[in-house]
Amino acid sequence: MRDLNTCRLAIDEIDGKLLNLLSQRKDVAADIAECKLQQDQKISDPAREQEKLDSIMEKARALDLPPAFAAAVFKTIMANTVSYEQEYAINRLHHGKIKRSTSVAYLGPKGTYSHLAAMRYLGMYTNGIKERDCRAFDEIVASVESGKSEYGLLPIENSSSGSINGVLDVLQDSKVSLVGEIFVPIDHAILTCAKVNVEEITDIYSHPQPIEQCSRWLKDFMPKVNIHYMKSTSHAMEEVQKLNDPHCAAIASHHAGAYYGLLPIMDNIANNVHNYTRFVAISMTPLILPECIDAKTSISFTVAKYTPGSLICVLNEFSKVGINLTKLTSRPRLSPGHDTWEEIFFADVQGNLSSAQMQNCLDTIRSYTGSLKVLGCYASDERKRK
Repeated sequence: MRDLNTCRLAIDEIDGKLLNLLSQRKDVAADIAECKLQQDQKISDPAREQEKLDSIMEKARALDLPPAFAAAVFKTIMANTVSYEQEYAINRLHHGKIKRSTSVAYLGPKGTYSHLAAMRYLGMYTNGIKERDCRAFDEIVASVESGKSEYGLLPIENSSSGSINGVLDVLQDSKVSLVGEIFVPIDHAILTCAKVNVEEITDIYSHPQPIEQCSRWLKDFMPKVNIHYMKSTSHAMEEVQKLNDPHCAAIASHHAGAYYGLLPIMDNIANNVHNYTRFVAISMTPLILPECIDAKTSISFTVAKYTPGSLICVLNEFSKVGINLTKLTSRPRLSPGHDTWEEIFFADVQGNLSSAQMQNCLDTIRSYTGSLKVLGCYASDERKRK
């Protein structure tokens, strides 16, 4: 029997081989992306990915490994490979001019879900990220528009509470382009400065949105707790850290507690256990995507206020050409000089702005709209979040 030190050295050697193999896999992925570009094939191939996973699970069983474990590992590897191939294709189209070692603005400070989204979004491309934490959504947009930050991350919708209106409002008249999206799982937890029982908590600190998303749990297990609304989950954690009172707790990400020395005493307390927030990446440089990438295009538009059926006409055009709408919402038009009660619509559609189908559709619907703005076209993250 080997001693502990010998075993650890063996594990280190195996891990080193795994990393080298992953690096080799990345090199092959670049060649695959090049082949797909030349042959005009889609980057993402769900049928091939499922076939691959089925094969991996069979091999795992033969090696006495849990098939679910092997599938989870390779799902992560394959999702990263798809992201890398997409990035390769985008860079080829832009002649290698896109730089990811850059600065990013997010709703801060550190530890917010926006911070986590920013690190995950840019982290797969580079380690050289200059962070800029902002106090409000309009400050994030201003940081990008002014050139202080190359990218910004904005939370645009949540699977439990719907659209985030403040973000839609700042996008109405901004000059930024949407260049990416990422779905971040929301793992709300009760965080305290010391291990205590949930029943001992008297005060909860958090941003209004997590409070809303955990309302049922709070009602069932903390019906008499005092709730304090904060600017962000990070401000809530800062406050609990400063108070240093074990009877006070923050609702925030399980992982974020480490930034503030807080301990999770209860995990996964959201009303919806499959709770995600969708973040969009913004930049002053719009992306042009090759048609081999599964893309999403975001637009905003207005329709004639007193013209019957104008909105239906817009929606019908997408239906006629087989373009699927994945999101449609509206907000009051905030720009000065517009009528009271005038609405602006925001839509996400599954389609690549570079395609003739999308261009023809947008040309047609312009006749039904008062204004039409393409907010951006970017690689869809829908499948990779599953």
